[in-house]
Amino acid sequence: MILRELIDLLKAEVITGEQHLDDAFECVGASDLMSDVLAFGAPGIVLLTGLANAQSIRTADIIGAKAIVYVRGKRPRQEGLDLARSKDIPVLSTAFYMYQACGLLYSKHVGGLDGAEAKPDGGMRCQHDFSRTFSIKGRNFARAGVASVSIKEILRELGVDAAIVQRAAIAAYEAEMNVVMYADHGKMVLRLNPQLIQIALEDEGPGIEDIELAMQQGYSTASDEIREMGFGAGMGLHNIKKNADLFELTSTVGKGTSYNIILYLNRGGER
Repeated sequence: MILRELIDLLKAEVITGEQHLDDAFECVGASDLMSDVLAFGAPGIVLLTGLANAQSIRTADIIGAKAIVYVRGKRPRQEGLDLARSKDIPVLSTAFYMYQACGLLYSKHVGGLDGAEAKPDGGMRCQHDFSRTFSIKGRNFARAGVASVSIKEILRELGVDAAIVQRAAIAAYEAEMNVVMYADHGKMVLRLNPQLIQIALEDEGPGIEDIELAMQQGYSTASDEIREMGFGAGMGLHNIKKNADLFELTSTVGKGTSYNIILYLNRGGER
């Protein structure tokens, strides 16, 4: 379905985002609890909500929602509309109640976050796992830590145990700093489901010749320049392993390194 068809179906008013009316979407999610949206939302969904404030728009931006539909004729204040425009998120409003709007979309075989009422032809369903991707540029010390701080903030918003958030943030930061110090660039992906947190990182750079040696506490190949900035003490990989429940590291010399960091949510904060 495209947004234009949703507008016709829900008799919705277009408040912002007229340029996106021909954009397609696969799934919808409906909630007034933004913590649930963060936990179960997926990129590309249309969010239905009665919470007409700027926080709903910030949440939609975090999960990568295709659009927001406010039910019961609600609409955010100017602050929220300005934010939506700056984030390029279409904002719609319908007079239907949440139950009615969901029922109409369900009747047209639009999938939900749990995959309910999938397409009759067996087409794609939304995934309920949360995912967010961050780009990291090598040697850019001015932005070093931006990705890991964002991960920490997202996990806090989701209500993850504070001790687990701290461990995840440390592991993410150490991995991010390795890209900044040694690689050309990298991509870090945060994935979250009810069982675990995954922080996956792929970088392009020189790679690691001897992983076993690199994992030893205190081992470092950092240059004097990096050491003068307070980095490169040889604790990075050791700290990742210390804070993760599972840490997998693979590397190809001359190509790059892959990190797979897992923290389980059902084990509590302490290891």
